[in-house]
Amino acid sequence: MKTLTRSFSLLLALSVFSCVTINIYFPAEQMRGAADKIVEEVWGDRNTPAEETPLPVTPGSSLMDLLRTTIVHAAQDINVSTPEIRAIKDAIKQRAGALIGYLDAGNLGIGQDGLLVLRGTEGINLKQRGEVNRLIKEENSDRLRLYKEIAVANGFPDKASEVQGIFAESWQNQASKGWFIEKGAGSWVQK
Repeated sequence: MKTLTRSFSLLLALSVFSCVTINIYFPAEQMRGAADKIVEEVWGDRNTPAEETPLPVTPGSSLMDLLRTTIVHAAQDINVSTPEIRAIKDAIKQRAGALIGYLDAGNLGIGQDGLLVLRGTEGINLKQRGEVNRLIKEENSDRLRLYKEIAVANGFPDKASEVQGIFAESWQNQASKGWFIEKGAGSWVQK
């Protein structure tokens, strides 16, 4: 009888522990926080603060909860401080001052993909056109590199496009009043 009780106890313990599933997922909310922080660093006080979303509250576990299959999400801190990422952020931040004038004037807009788009050349001379085209090329290149480096640094190198999508929302949400943002294919609105 002792052997039967031990066997049953061991079987019960194994069934409880085997019901735990660990899902490693793309940490969208953590990525959104990292994106908002980076955009805020780049644009400083010119941007509008993003709304914070409260974290969900989880009730305590009962014995029945332990017996059910439990899904555990592995929490992941987003690493945005590798040497490569810091260098890219610094380059973007250094360029921001030159870009803000063109964004304020409406020559540039923030595309749906979060990249800069030349909307028009009204009010800028030939030399400035060359400068703005160079700035757009450098900025967009650095933004794409940033998304790739963040994805690689955090162990999901195949998710750079998801990182870009989250950053695109942040760039648009934190755009200053009067800047143009793309809402649809070629449809622009002034914030």
